[in-house]
Amino acid sequence: MAAAVEILWNARRVLVISGRGARRARPELVALLDRLGAVYLDTGESRDLVPDDHPAMASAMRGAVMGDADVVLTVGRELDFQLGFGSPAVFNGATFVRISDAPAEVRDNRRGAVAIVADVAATLRALLETAGNTAPKVDPAWADKLREGHRGRAAKLRQSMASTPAGADGRMHPNTLLAALQDAVGRDAVVITDGGDFLSFGRVGLSADAMLDPGPFGCIGVGVPYGIAASLEYPDRPVVVVATGDGAFGFNAIEIDTAVRHKAPALIVVANNGAWQIEVHDQQETHGKVVGTRLQYADHAMMARAFGMHAERVEHEADLAPPDRPRARQPAGAARRGGDH
Repeated sequence: MAAAVEILWNARRVLVISGRGARRARPELVALLDRLGAVYLDTGESRDLVPDDHPAMASAMRGAVMGDADVVLTVGRELDFQLGFGSPAVFNGATFVRISDAPAEVRDNRRGAVAIVADVAATLRALLETAGNTAPKVDPAWADKLREGHRGRAAKLRQSMASTPAGADGRMHPNTLLAALQDAVGRDAVVITDGGDFLSFGRVGLSADAMLDPGPFGCIGVGVPYGIAASLEYPDRPVVVVATGDGAFGFNAIEIDTAVRHKAPALIVVANNGAWQIEVHDQQETHGKVVGTRLQYADHAMMARAFGMHAERVEHEADLAPPDRPRARQPAGAARRGGDH
């Protein structure tokens, strides 16, 4: 503990990155950020563990802060591909302090100058107790610049999402759908994101107090089963499988039958772009042609109704909003076949 405090409290540019192991240490993590004055990045494993409006949040400045920090504290997080495997090319020679309740999360890829394997919440409390009244040396101008950049980019994203125009093909942009969904579900929902391209949009464009995605191994297709389980576990909270592309949905689409049989009250939103889009893009760029990765603009709503689930097919941006808040309707037929949600 003394060694970790020595490094953290004497650093000028401290970055804290959380993961799975921090999920049960929310109060302790927030207390550490408040006391240390560090900046903070969440990951898919710990999304919304710290509120978006917390002063430490710098997720919109991810690339800049990872390359500029002189000390990085990982809290229950592996250094996997999402964090550049801890490479000095990404983190520019920063010193690492690593905390986790799992040994694998402190010894992978990049060893820390200090590594602590213990209960995460207890460890964070012990760090604060060990530091006592010692004043941290984090540069406030550095931290404030990152925070200001984060707030500006986040505000710009929220504004642009709601007004993103349709593509050249006239089809609805993913951000248009996500903006409408964020307005509808609020922050109290349990939000599950799934898929490839659409998952990437969802990770950036959605915010809720509880979020779950396929994780670092990218096991797409888990959205519907996760949604069923979450809705049965939390019957008093809205559960939304928000971002599942038509490709990912196909893995376990039949499980909507399970949802109906077990009366699992989940809302499942399928964004249909008629493709395994990551593969389509890769094939076009790498081989100059597309083979087997374009899909039908299938009527998933019709399939859901066949299993006894209420379902609607939405093809126009104007149909996303509640009746009392209509969106500007696109030209007739502009979004035909483009937005099966």
